[in-house]
Amino acid sequence: MSKHRRGNQVLRQVSLANDRSYVLYDSRASAYEKKNLLEDALRDAKKTIDIAPKQWHGYFRSARLLAALGQTNTALQMCSLALERLDDVPKHKSCRRELTELRENLEAPWPTKCPVSGMPVELLLTIFHFSSNPVAISHVCRQWREIALSQPTLWHSLVLAAPAEQALLKVPEWYRRSRGRIEELSIRKSLAAVFPITPSYHRRHWPRDDHAMYYKGFLDPLRDLDLTQLKECHMEDVDAELFFSTLGDGTRYVHQHLETLSVSCMHPCRITNFGRYDTKLPWENLRTFSIINGLCDWAQLSTSMRHLTSFEYKRKTSFADFRQFRQFLQANPGLEKLVIEFGLNYPHHIPAVPDPLTLAHLRHLELTGLVPFRIERGYFSLPSLRILRMTSLQNAELTLAELVEDEGTSFAELVEFSTRGCFLGSQFITSVLLRAPKLEILNCIGDDFNVVAESLTRPGVALLRDSSSEDSKLVPTKLPILCPALSVLDLSQSADLTTDTVMRIVNERIALAGSRDDGRYQLPGEDGDRVVSCIRALKVDECPRIGADVVPWFRENVPMFSCRHHYNLRGRR
Repeated sequence: MSKHRRGNQVLRQVSLANDRSYVLYDSRASAYEKKNLLEDALRDAKKTIDIAPKQWHGYFRSARLLAALGQTNTALQMCSLALERLDDVPKHKSCRRELTELRENLEAPWPTKCPVSGMPVELLLTIFHFSSNPVAISHVCRQWREIALSQPTLWHSLVLAAPAEQALLKVPEWYRRSRGRIEELSIRKSLAAVFPITPSYHRRHWPRDDHAMYYKGFLDPLRDLDLTQLKECHMEDVDAELFFSTLGDGTRYVHQHLETLSVSCMHPCRITNFGRYDTKLPWENLRTFSIINGLCDWAQLSTSMRHLTSFEYKRKTSFADFRQFRQFLQANPGLEKLVIEFGLNYPHHIPAVPDPLTLAHLRHLELTGLVPFRIERGYFSLPSLRILRMTSLQNAELTLAELVEDEGTSFAELVEFSTRGCFLGSQFITSVLLRAPKLEILNCIGDDFNVVAESLTRPGVALLRDSSSEDSKLVPTKLPILCPALSVLDLSQSADLTTDTVMRIVNERIALAGSRDDGRYQLPGEDGDRVVSCIRALKVDECPRIGADVVPWFRENVPMFSCRHHYNLRGRR
């Protein structure tokens, strides 16, 4: 029998004989504590307090046991009660010291160690660069804040918004954080509304010196920044040309390295002609230009902007002069993306077609509303088109027919064709599909497209050009199925689309993709074989002839499937 067990038995017998002896309970609590039976030890320590509440022994042991059990607040109370009952005599010195140290440890704050503090700084900076909001990163913890504030590249983007007082204070703060180098500058419309950055519509005919007076209070802090690194700028309700002209103070071009510029205005008449004669700013390095609800002096821009790769022009009203717009396109032969969104009415001054125009590098074309320039076969060619999107386009059939019949326009590399709210006959869409063997995304929304869908269930003979041959004639090419690379299909809002047709589109491609021979094909000018793709995403929303009973089958065979119906509940009680 062990020494502790034998001692406990003796103590139990003695306690039964004299239940009022607190020393016995304290001794047994000590024995339990040594055996790590903390709950039993704490029970005897409490019994000790009940028997002798004026003695320190029970409080002393309870404080230690409660601390070990994680009950911090109660342990601190026991420490205080024990110290009150301990006499300040030499024999109790060690007990008082132990209680004091225990209380200090319990009162000390828990260590707040950052969970990623062990990560290398280089790795943390890489993670930080993926965030679009460095301010949020700097608020996580002290270590993250120190690292974020020490890295000037995280603060290269300066966004100024209302209130104006905070915007003015933000400029010098970002100057300090970015080490004086700003690569991206954005001015929000909320700031333009409360701060006279841009003269109002009624003041836009004032002398230029009066305009500059309104800018001075805001531009002075910006002049301290090193804007030679400025690459990107976004202006809302701000006259960008006047802004840069005044900021340069007539002695320098602060925008000389600008590569991306977007200008937007809520009211179509708020911004004067971009490229007007009184500023004549050069835009030699500008590659991406976007303007919303503004007017442009196309002739002037044809001389100052000649290296654009992306241009977006959106305007709600039809008041505009496009007589030199084609000249502007000719001045930027390197255009790769062109987005035009115009009002519902015909714009003024659409000129007759002059010399032929070929945009050899244009890959992305979006047309919405009305095309403010003429597209005619033989006079407008797109040999490298990859993305074609048309939304609520007037004369969509004519526009598409002219592109299809143009010998210089090629759909051989087309990967996306989207139409929404356009009146297009099935024959026009099919004529594009026959020339687009690499088409991956097809969105035909808002018309009767069952005939088009039927063509996607059968083998096809595509009309393609051999890229390796000098002959530009179309070569009939047999394909196992029309548009064999198709994987994303949206035929929503098609009133005549049937369940059977859509099921065959999915089924045929699954069968061909799983076949070793039938699903293989070769395109002119290519050596290797291609394989038919399965439909990965399918949308048939608001198609009344698609039954709900087949939805489980589609969900089983198409990874991303959507079939939502709109029910008119008006008149129901």
